[in-house]
Amino acid sequence: MALITITGFPCSGKSTRAAQLKSNFEARLADPDYTGPSLKVVIVNDESSHVSRSVYDDSISEKSGRANLFTGVTRALGQGSIVICDSLNYIKGFRYQMYCAAREARIRVCTIHVAVPPEKCQEWHDAQTEECSYQQATFDNLLMRYEEPSSMVRWDSPLFTLPFDEDAPYDDIWNVITKGEKKPPPAAVVQIRKPPPNTLQTLTNTTSLIITSLLSHINSAPTMTDTFRIPSPPASTSTSTASSLVLHLPMKRVTLPEMQRLKRQFEGVQTKAQASGSRAAGTWSEEDVAVSFVRFLEATWDTN
Repeated sequence: MALITITGFPCSGKSTRAAQLKSNFEARLADPDYTGPSLKVVIVNDESSHVSRSVYDDSISEKSGRANLFTGVTRALGQGSIVICDSLNYIKGFRYQMYCAAREARIRVCTIHVAVPPEKCQEWHDAQTEECSYQQATFDNLLMRYEEPSSMVRWDSPLFTLPFDEDAPYDDIWNVITKGEKKPPPAAVVQIRKPPPNTLQTLTNTTSLIITSLLSHINSAPTMTDTFRIPSPPASTSTSTASSLVLHLPMKRVTLPEMQRLKRQFEGVQTKAQASGSRAAGTWSEEDVAVSFVRFLEATWDTN
């Protein structure tokens, strides 16, 4: 349904905001006037992902911690859940990674920046117990390295900036995650549908059979003809479209060198299409290739 990414300085009250959002959303879902789909609100944070404050002391352990957090988020994503990612999320590249995962899951996204002055964060950090606090050097480093979200970039949008002394715009956030635009998955994460095996062999055999049959027909015909019915195979008699597959010949006499050249040209285009995945799986049967080859020949002859 939606992914809400909460970001901010360490000890800026992100967990408090996450709890407030969860409480507000669950109250809306329990309201008798609510007529939308049944949803659950899930908070994924460092604690639920087994990420301690000490992982931020060095880059290697931090990468492992982010991986655990990302795994927890992707597992929770779905059409029946509102996922709130409550963590530092201070690196824009990591926010982009979660944004891509959300788009791949075809759910809405939203970013909430908990804006708190560093001095206030330091004050709240000093009030934490030892096991819930960072080393001072780590805390200062996280403040310095923080990459603030921007509404100008797509992975941070829609963006809500919440000052620490103001209430969250719950209505606006709710409308975004329930009625906002669902963007399609980015090309980088879309799996290319591969054509079935032996497609190149089918392509070559089908075009060769058509050319051989066509030239045999031309050489055996007493007079020049203007049409040629594609034999079966490759044209199938099981469908009306394939059974009526007819090649309309040009006014000039077709020769073997010309057909070999057109065959190579057609196969080159189809091979590139297969390599790029632009042709859907299931369109590489003998009759599909025959139809495509006939259309290619007729289009080529019409332009010459």
